[in-house]
Amino acid sequence: MSEQMTKQRRPFHESIVDAIRRASYSDMRCLGKLIEETNIPKGHDEILSAWARRDGELIREMSELGDVEDGLHEQKREAEKKEEEKKAKEQTATATTS
Repeated sequence: MSEQMTKQRRPFHESIVDAIRRASYSDMRCLGKLIEETNIPKGHDEILSAWARRDGELIREMSELGDVEDGLHEQKREAEKKEEEKKAKEQTATATTS
């Protein structure tokens, strides 16, 4: 793979936000499923914001898509917890080596 192609790739959360902004009804169903089944390490707030802004009537009609927001909130909490645990571990390691 060339360096130029690698440089053009973006983090998942940036790509999915753009996709949400352009999505049709059927696209939203697919994106919702993708979001639910993907481990998203960061960018939860950006995705949640794009999801909430995206045609409110469209989302309200699709009751199964309410689960997407719940899943994103859960993933965000899990990512924050992992980050806190990582920082605590690093602090403990620093304290024991000093």
